[in-house]
Amino acid sequence: MRARAAVPLTAALLVGACSVLGRWFGGGPNPNEEPAPDPVLTLHVQNQNFYDATIYAIARSGERQRLGVVTGNNEGTFTFRWLHEEVRVLIQLLAGGSKVTEPILVSPGDSLELIIQPDLHLKIP
Repeated sequence: MRARAAVPLTAALLVGACSVLGRWFGGGPNPNEEPAPDPVLTLHVQNQNFYDATIYAIARSGERQRLGVVTGNNEGTFTFRWLHEEVRVLIQLLAGGSKVTEPILVSPGDSLELIIQPDLHLKIP
């Protein structure tokens, strides 16, 4: 698990180093331009259900990104890179089926809240 965490950190350090080198050699940012926000979303999940829930972000193209697990009757917060205009959230309940939310239009920096209802497992066909 530590090796996976080190890879994004290394990539971030490399990007930061390239940015510094660009400024040294005259390629700095334009002071008239406002910096673009990082393409990051935050999802707060309140799992009111007894079952553990694995959470995925899904793009319109069908591409999905696993965010993590929120155990039953607990909360979790996930911060993740998202390059798409909209997101749907897939909730997979352990031994209880799955449900996908309606699409939500998002912008970089948005914070979303998801509440998993206590009876969601009863509503899954």
